[in-house]
Amino acid sequence: MRNSLGYLFLAVGMFGLLTGCSTQNNRIISLAPKRSNVDQQLPVGAWGLRKLSPGQYPNMQSAFLDKKGLITAIDRSLKFMAAPSSRQFYPDGPITHRQVVNSLLDFKWMLRNVSSAVQFQHLIDTRYDVYIAKGYNSRSDVWFTGYYTPILYGSLTQTAQYRYPVYKKPLNLAVNPITGQILGEKMPDGSYAPFPTRRQIVQGHLLAGRELVWFANPLDAYVAEIQGSAKVILTNGQVMTIGYAGDNGRTYTGLGMMLVKQKLISRRQLSLSAIESYFQTHPHRVEADILKNHFMAFLKVYNPAHWPLGSLGVKVTAHRTLATDKTITAPPYQSIFPRAAMTFVTAQMPDTQGHISPYSGFLLDQDTGGAIRAAGRADIYMGVGPEAQTQAGYEFSRGHLYYLFLKPGLTPNGAVSASQPVQTTSMPAPGGSASGNPSPTGGNETMQQMFPGAK
Repeated sequence: MRNSLGYLFLAVGMFGLLTGCSTQNNRIISLAPKRSNVDQQLPVGAWGLRKLSPGQYPNMQSAFLDKKGLITAIDRSLKFMAAPSSRQFYPDGPITHRQVVNSLLDFKWMLRNVSSAVQFQHLIDTRYDVYIAKGYNSRSDVWFTGYYTPILYGSLTQTAQYRYPVYKKPLNLAVNPITGQILGEKMPDGSYAPFPTRRQIVQGHLLAGRELVWFANPLDAYVAEIQGSAKVILTNGQVMTIGYAGDNGRTYTGLGMMLVKQKLISRRQLSLSAIESYFQTHPHRVEADILKNHFMAFLKVYNPAHWPLGSLGVKVTAHRTLATDKTITAPPYQSIFPRAAMTFVTAQMPDTQGHISPYSGFLLDQDTGGAIRAAGRADIYMGVGPEAQTQAGYEFSRGHLYYLFLKPGLTPNGAVSASQPVQTTSMPAPGGSASGNPSPTGGNETMQQMFPGAK
């Protein structure tokens, strides 16, 4: 119950309601921008980046010294880029598919061969183009939040204890196979209608027989569904890994915001302990409040060896995967941020105890923020379990997001030829047929049926 409440308070992506109960975090709340400003969308087809002059490049030397998990994350981006289908997301524009590949290969070479942070910065300054996310204001500010994968308990069958399900994807849910856009409920005449809301689905028992796994309380079911992935310990002791398979396409509303709007918890007093205390005192309100969120996600079983997946069809990496807006409605299939690219983030970051300090680090843009539809928002994946939950819960800070690209025409250091096929280390070839998981190369699954990032 505690993990569920922590997530619902801290990781639902509702501004002003995401931080913990420390004094420092409450100060950050007072500095939070209006939600409408942060979520202001760019025009369809617009690009979310602005090129910097060399004198505007940030200092990345301290981040270079932290290499844990970074090569693994780069290899996962290269795996996506090796799939022929990845090329469709790089139409004619300022950054090409080959440029992203070359950048990843060159950066990987630097991690292995450059010993000096000063030398590394020099190579960035002279060989790379650096872009900054346009953000939500004239200062290019971006608000960063965190997401994670919870560990929960559940049952494959309904019992007196386990009564709250998450559902498999409905058979009549239509999804654009390229963009992942939810088209709605497919009608007999071939047209599409808006898919039913959460309340309509639950109260009308519209998905009876499509239950995937059952939980002992509605909050755990809600966490697994909204977070987009979960490790479920079953009643027989086996572990089940589940993740995103689609959603009903309805507007998302966070539970924390509902409580504030109903004046059940004040914005200033909102904290983990306040939410926990509220639902312990009013357990009868939980189901009713959850039904007010029209959005519902559907889940499926994933192979644990390749789980949890990001929206690129590759495994996400703790503290190295970034989720951004990848909304696409029609060709050309260019989202406002380039998939799989190397990024540099400056923000505030909590440790596993929730203590917050300045942060700068390299992450790969490998996932889609389920509630992110703007250039001023990004989510950092923190990992699996309670410690990751703490970090995700306390991550709420203003910062800057940069993208790094090797200059056009340059050959990656260490590469025989920039035209050679992408090579990765210790990563299986894309395809996913052996694991039964979706992949960027297509197959029986679509790009939409993947872990979508935080809500």
